[in-house]
Amino acid sequence: MARPKKHPEHVNHERWLVSYADFVTLLFAFFVVMFAVSQVDGKKVGRLSEAFSNAITWQVFKNESGGLMPQAARSEDLGAAASKGKSAGGEGKEKGHRGGKSDIKSDLIRQVKGAPKFAGLGFSEAKGEIVLRLPEALAFEAGDAALKPEARDTVLQIARELATYDVAVRVEGHTDDVPIHTPRFPSNWELSSARAMSVLAVLIASGEMDPASLAAAGYGEHPPIAPNATPEGRAQNRRVDVVVVVKQAAGREP
Repeated sequence: MARPKKHPEHVNHERWLVSYADFVTLLFAFFVVMFAVSQVDGKKVGRLSEAFSNAITWQVFKNESGGLMPQAARSEDLGAAASKGKSAGGEGKEKGHRGGKSDIKSDLIRQVKGAPKFAGLGFSEAKGEIVLRLPEALAFEAGDAALKPEARDTVLQIARELATYDVAVRVEGHTDDVPIHTPRFPSNWELSSARAMSVLAVLIASGEMDPASLAAAGYGEHPPIAPNATPEGRAQNRRVDVVVVVKQAAGREP
């Protein structure tokens, strides 16, 4: 029986077109990316540069009593700032009005100057935000998250003052780097979070501020503001920061 005759296999001489098409596609994608990079918005670059500059700026000024206050409070400017704050915080001011950072700072300077309960309260500005700093010695017992009565009064006064502005508030708890192991607080993360929540609870319970504009977070021993190598440095790191963001300027969540 004769075997069927095999036909010669057809050789595809156009296989190179597949590789060529892939090369052309990659070349087109490359030039599209290069064109997109060349069209960078100059305004966005400027905003990025400004944001980076603000991110590395931290201004803190120390007053004669050992607390922290803006530089204006160290000289005769304090009287002018207090007068400005008094006019901005008058009886006719409605809650939630769109005052600027300078108005808020002036009102808070006036409060710090006129109320002994604010002694030891830290006051600084960083990244375009106002930071009110409650040290552990002022607000809490060692290893505890319950606010002291005098600290509660201070937080209530802060709430009444901030409620007159359209701001968002972020409460940040911090500790030193000494580990804590208790049934309630297995680590510094739990302690810092609980302290932030204690302050946040007072802000909410005051009925002065919109809960939707409030937030809280615990950062443990991060980031320290002083070396943890000395008792003084560790005392500075044990704190709760009340970060105030003017919504008109920020346009974002706390």
